[in-house]
Amino acid sequence: MIFDFYPWKMDIDIKATEQLYERKDYAKDRNANQTMLEAMSEKQKDFFVSVGVDILKAKVTEKVYNIPSDGELSGGKIYSRTLDFLMCGKFLSIPDYQEEIYSDEDIFGMNFPDSLQVISMPEEQKIPVFDIDGWGCVFKHPLFRFGEEDVTKWDCGYIAGTILLMKDL
Repeated sequence: MIFDFYPWKMDIDIKATEQLYERKDYAKDRNANQTMLEAMSEKQKDFFVSVGVDILKAKVTEKVYNIPSDGELSGGKIYSRTLDFLMCGKFLSIPDYQEEIYSDEDIFGMNFPDSLQVISMPEEQKIPVFDIDGWGCVFKHPLFRFGEEDVTKWDCGYIAGTILLMKDL
């Protein structure tokens, strides 16, 4: 099924994604996954159901960063929660900043496909996010987030999504 999450356009196989989560569990900390699920709005839950992702089996990471005081700036703590998830499918379009990363074979190590549409982004939106009811999501090739899958070629059959949430403590 074709999804347009501007600027990303993807062909996602929902049934294959559901089957992926039936056989694989990426969760490292069940409590973190449960907390993430409980924090979601109905629209956010509907989004994940619509693409076949099981939040309780996705990769959720929680960290607290201690920021030291630095002269005039006071220190503090920042809490971050990252949700990384996989979907079965392929990219049809990506934003231009990703073309710069993915077409550099020294960094990415793969041949960039000519068939992929690249969307030029305005300067104020150079690194775009797709809004999932207040949560910014970036879609990307899964190589750097899910190296354990067979993702060593461009059209590997997977798409990764990442949501990063942060707050001061």
